Amino acid sequence: MASAQPGVHALKLQPPAVSYTLRTGSNFMKWDEDLSTVTPVTLRVDQHGFYLHWTDQNKDTELLDVTLIKDVRTGRSTKTAKEAKLRELLDAGNLVGRLENRMLTVVTASDLVNISQLIFIASQEDEAKVWSEDLFALCSNLLSLNLNREQSLLKAIVRLFSSDRKRVENALESCRLPYGRVRKGFWEE
Repeated sequence: MASAQPGVHALKLQPPAVSYTLRTGSNFMKWDEDLSTVTPVTLRVDQHGFYLHWTDQNKDTELLDVTLIKDVRTGRSTKTAKEAKLRELLDAGNLVGRLENRMLTVVTASDLVNISQLIFIASQEDEAKVWSEDLFALCSNLLSLNLNREQSLLKAIVRLFSSDRKRVENALESCRLPYGRVRKGFWEE
């Protein structure tokens, strides 16, 4: 009893580390099961690990807060198409590996009842596995779920500027502030 030391079993939490693969992004196909459409997208995570965002061919960007991600799956536990026609469409080009192993299912929920799934299809099995492991490690990190004040402010700024650039420029223009490419001021010369 006298030899017990306080804090010996304390765990030091590590800040979330975003891997190079997640930061640079990868090409995926996004399957929308409601519309039965497949869209090519580029999937990325910002350098701080706050948001998962994807950009389609029209340069439209969608964001997902990493704290809303509850699970990231690949392999047998992913949601697959039941219809043969749709399954053939998803497996277009017969890319490397089985379709189930190339699928990346991101399960999101704001509460216990409203659960939704985003389904992405990678070109290779290894790519889907790396994304699954790294993204799950990022969304289950305790420090990313419990942010301090400075991190919360940084997260709000990252969301503002990583969302649609045109919206930000329109807001600046409506406030009669400089927007777009701004010339250097006299103080910067």
